[in-house]
Amino acid sequence: MGSKACILCGATPPPPLTGEHIWPDWYNRQQPGFRYELESVLEGGEPKVRQTQALNVKPKVLCEPCNTNWGSKLEDRVGPILTPMIRGDAKTLTASEMELVSAWFVLKVMVSEYLVPAGSRVRRFFEPEHGRHLRATLQPPEGVRIWIGRYVGSRRRAGWIMDRSSAQEVSVDPRGASLWHSVPYSIGQVLLHLFACSRPVLLDDTIRDHEQLDPISYRWEWAPGDWPACLIPIWEPPGGPVSWPPQKAFDDKAFVYLADRWNVQQPPSVDPQPEVPESPPEGE
Repeated sequence: MGSKACILCGATPPPPLTGEHIWPDWYNRQQPGFRYELESVLEGGEPKVRQTQALNVKPKVLCEPCNTNWGSKLEDRVGPILTPMIRGDAKTLTASEMELVSAWFVLKVMVSEYLVPAGSRVRRFFEPEHGRHLRATLQPPEGVRIWIGRYVGSRRRAGWIMDRSSAQEVSVDPRGASLWHSVPYSIGQVLLHLFACSRPVLLDDTIRDHEQLDPISYRWEWAPGDWPACLIPIWEPPGGPVSWPPQKAFDDKAFVYLADRWNVQQPPSVDPQPEVPESPPEGE
């Protein structure tokens, strides 16, 4: 798992690239001695599960300066913001805090694209210019939208990330499509969701880079669900502080439904945004 060049500045080895955590070390330190089951599932494949003492998932994608200087400073600023929320404590997020969390989350999503084994034919959504923009501005790239919610499912003492990327045809002659990227992520009880779409590109048998169609206006339709009651938009910032948690929370089924909310048009048989339980399940 790794990149050929730093995904933030483009530097290439040597020296070798360093690993960037999907779930940061400061989160692992909050649960000393806790044992995890690390499950990975590639599309169409069988789940692979292994025991681990930490959420130590870190593809090698950053050069040393980007990791130890830029990345570490960002972690130091985001950790205190998310820590009470991870436990489920209510918090008011300021505009500057939403901006920091959004930039941090975009980095995690960019890193997660390198969880796919080398040689895979999966096309990554984020390009080198997106990383350079994130590093220079500490803001998500153009076209990215981010929401925050609460997760109360079976992985709420650990973490979960799911990638649902695809393409939506927007032109018949010439045949073109807009790529989209939908990623829900949880860290404790904090749920973050990213949706981004690219400018339309030409389609042949494969997507050909750098061949752009003329601008096309296209409206992305969400799958049914009471989204305003369970997701708070944080990027672009709404213009003032927001209160977390929202009215409703996500269980496991709702988490998967969220990942696919641009890919399905019928809700599951259960409420896709269940109410937060009044007390935790037995065993906690």
